[in-house]
Amino acid sequence: MTEEQIRIAQQLYGIIMILIRGAFLGLFLDLFLEKEILNRAKIIMISVVMTIIGLILFAIPFSTRGLYSLIGLIVIAIVFWLINPKVLPHSIFVFFLWNNVFYVWYLANFAIFNEITDKITGAIDYSKEGAIERLWLWMFALIVAQIVFMALTLFGEYLVVRKLCQKKYDMSWTEALYLSVYSAVSYIICYMIADVMVVPLEKEVFFLLDEKRGMVFTLPLLALLLFIGEISAIATWQRYRRLKEEELRLQEELKQQEFIRKKIEYTEKYHDRIRTLRHDMAGKLMILKSFLENERYKDASKFLGEMNIELSTKSMQISTGNPVTDIVINEAAGQADNLKCEFQADFSFSKECGIGATDMGIILNNLLDNAMEAVAAIPENERHIKLTGEFKENFFLIRAENSFDGMLKRDLDGNIVSRKRQQTDGELHGIGLKSVMSIADKYLGTMDISSENKVFKVRVMLQSTEDDYSLH
Repeated sequence: MTEEQIRIAQQLYGIIMILIRGAFLGLFLDLFLEKEILNRAKIIMISVVMTIIGLILFAIPFSTRGLYSLIGLIVIAIVFWLINPKVLPHSIFVFFLWNNVFYVWYLANFAIFNEITDKITGAIDYSKEGAIERLWLWMFALIVAQIVFMALTLFGEYLVVRKLCQKKYDMSWTEALYLSVYSAVSYIICYMIADVMVVPLEKEVFFLLDEKRGMVFTLPLLALLLFIGEISAIATWQRYRRLKEEELRLQEELKQQEFIRKKIEYTEKYHDRIRTLRHDMAGKLMILKSFLENERYKDASKFLGEMNIELSTKSMQISTGNPVTDIVINEAAGQADNLKCEFQADFSFSKECGIGATDMGIILNNLLDNAMEAVAAIPENERHIKLTGEFKENFFLIRAENSFDGMLKRDLDGNIVSRKRQQTDGELHGIGLKSVMSIADKYLGTMDISSENKVFKVRVMLQSTEDDYSLH
């Protein structure tokens, strides 16, 4: 092997290094962004663009240090602004993470292979024939080893990050900046080290590792600590998002349970009022009967005129067999009436179902609340809601459907979200359907969502339990 061949190998080494980096950019993007936002074709496109930028800068005959990161950051920002501005924090964080894993490899590679190169060049007996050829052969082997080391290091770092990020969450700008701190530190440290590693002097070249042999161990350790710091930040963020999601879910469940509790109290008061009214009516009818039997018609007429009967039949048009579901469905019917929305309900729920009345109330309240929100956004003549529920062969099947404008909003996890539940940092929380799914899981059931011809459909199936949880 000749010196010219080594120079070609070094050029190929630089090109392969850029190709490997481009491929891993796509892999890291895939860890944090849903396929609905960034499919495989878009990932490949971004990786190819970043690779082309790197190859162009590599081909320029003068120093372009720092330009790749700057241009890459601008390109990533523009591309994701066009794809979906809401995931811009994700893309910026992934860009810095991608650079960080490269810098970790760079620091370790520089120290390790510089030491190996010194050992090899010092061990060769240059007085023997073919010594230079053996040197070039060793140099080529080291180039190949560095390529393999880079691929393995980046792949190992990718596997660690993938292990931590098993679920994709929304990300705010604050979170993106927090997670990028270690990446920024890596970037700065690498540039500082690169500036002092090899320093041309008047009569010689200063090599830092020749003067500070201990840095052979310090640099890989520093690289490892930087990566551990980054991983710790990601792990902390993932745990924070999980706890936040759990807290939101618990808050929603508590709110729903309190809502159902108030409905139960209202229903009990309503039934007490009906019983009192029936008792009073029985007494008054006895008096009226006495007047009529004694032919005291004037007294009977006067007595009827003084009677004050207050029985609202409109408030309880639908009977399901359970006071909780009665009040939830009838209240929804009243809201639908106010919205001039056609409302149909064929729902039967009794204590024999083995399904908790509170759980059923939460399911119905969420489904009907989402339906009301959807129909309110469309013209009155298109509004309709239909609810059915029946118990068959140890399973309770709930079907809810409503008209809507045909547009569904989803979060980064692919979950349908309420349009009115928008909070800061662009976060969207549609806890209602998640609560329904949670209760379905509790009863070993399922929830299916579909939409067709501007009709949104939810089908919930619950399996009856052995214990009787229902309220009656």
